[in-house]
Amino acid sequence: MQTVIISGPPGCGKGTQAELIAKYLGFEHISTGDILRREIAALTELGKLAQAKIDDGNFVPDNVACEMINNFIKNNQHIKGMVLDGFPRTKYQCLRFDKLIDLIKIKNNICISIDVDENKLKSRLLSRNVKSNRPDDSSIEIIDHRLRLYVERTRSVTDYYLDKGQCEIVNGNGNIDEVFYNIKTVLDKYLEIY
Repeated sequence: MQTVIISGPPGCGKGTQAELIAKYLGFEHISTGDILRREIAALTELGKLAQAKIDDGNFVPDNVACEMINNFIKNNQHIKGMVLDGFPRTKYQCLRFDKLIDLIKIKNNICISIDVDENKLKSRLLSRNVKSNRPDDSSIEIIDHRLRLYVERTRSVTDYYLDKGQCEIVNGNGNIDEVFYNIKTVLDKYLEIY
């Protein structure tokens, strides 16, 4: 099994690019945000725990995020690969994930970090709220909070994988096709596509 991790700030296009990558490689797209929103809609215990955190623009606890991914991998070891969108989000999650992939012999692990100018991020998030009415995109205050959280906690994911030689930073300021072309160039360099 191979793994592509998509990282970057809120509004950088992680979800859109993750779907395109999964289709290109024939991998499964694993969106922790989508999983949590399904749990919230189903009123599960996990959903209730996540609801308030997400609505305020915060992260779910590390152990919850790690358990979700752990469960998915245990139940899907037959798949060719996966594109992780929204995980890992902290250095702690990176370390936990490394232990997990060592156990199940994941062959490759590459992080694509999408870099976008802050003003463009804010504009994209406010526009997304108009289309999808997501509470975590509903005001500039929540967006500013999410961007601060990214700097304080999630940017370390990029640094972690850069230090390991397993990360490429991609310019995400262009349109969807331009960004995907840049990502494909990285993927073709790092992954064996079969």
